[in-house]
Order: sequence, then structure tokens, then C-alpha cells
Amino acid sequence: MLESDYIHARPPKPSPPKPVRVSCRSQLIAALRQHARSIVIEDQDLAAPFARVLRARELPSLGSSGSVADEMCSAIERSYGVNIEAHWYMGRYVLPGNLEKVILKPKQQARISRRG
Repeated sequence: MLESDYIHARPPKPSPPKPVRVSCRSQLIAALRQHARSIVIEDQDLAAPFARVLRARELPSLGSSGSVADEMCSAIERSYGVNIEAHWYMGRYVLPGNLEKVILKPKQQARISRRG
């Protein structure tokens, strides 16, 4: 490599913002108001409604599974004041010991990262 390769090297991409980790309802409500960072719901009870929506969406089309998930989303909207599927991508992962976490990724952030 030549010295000019180092001088004209591209700067590294900035690392993505760290996710907001929440473990109580008030933290989740505050985190849902921002749309810049992902949210990791660490409390099992707090994550349960979101995990149920994800499971309902994964079910094969049985006719009513979509409407059940829609009703669950409506309940989340009434509870937290946000249309979760309109503004957030939902995902979940299971850690050893069957510990389940839910992650919410803002949709506008996802659009920006696809372009980059």
C-alpha cells in the first residue's frame, strides 16, 4: 500500500445510535415519543403485548389471526398513545433461559439506513 492510500481513505461510517433500553412503563412511553433510536424492552411483562402481536402475525393465515393482531395493536395504541405498526418495526429475540426481549426500530430510521 502506498502512503496516498491512507491519506485518501474514506472516513469510517458513524456507528448507529445505541438503543434506548427500557424496563418500566414510564420509560417506554418516553422512548416511544422519540424516533431516532431503537428501543429494547427488557422487562418481560412490559414486552408481553408486543411479543403477542409478533406471534399472532407469524401464525399462518387462519382468517382471524390478522384481526386478532390488529385488536392487540389497537390495545397498545390506547395504552401508549402510539400506532405501533405505523411508526415502528417490531422484532423479538430469545436469550438463553427463555428470556425474551422485544426491540422496536423506528421506521424512518430504517428508511435512512437502507439508502446509506
